[in-house]
Amino acid sequence: MQNKNYYREFNKPIHQNHVNMDDTIFKIFIAVVLLSLSLLSYGFWDAIINLFS
Repeated sequence: MQNKNYYREFNKPIHQNHVNMDDTIFKIFIAVVLLSLSLLSYGFWDAIINLFS
């Protein structure tokens, strides 16, 4: 065992507050991106269907 403090340094408990805040921002970002992409693709397919019909 070279370093007795290895596990103490690298397995520290994560601060729940900060991580939860980052997680919610990340989830909101993913939701916005998916929503915008689905709306863009819907408009795209709607235009193509209107062209062919």
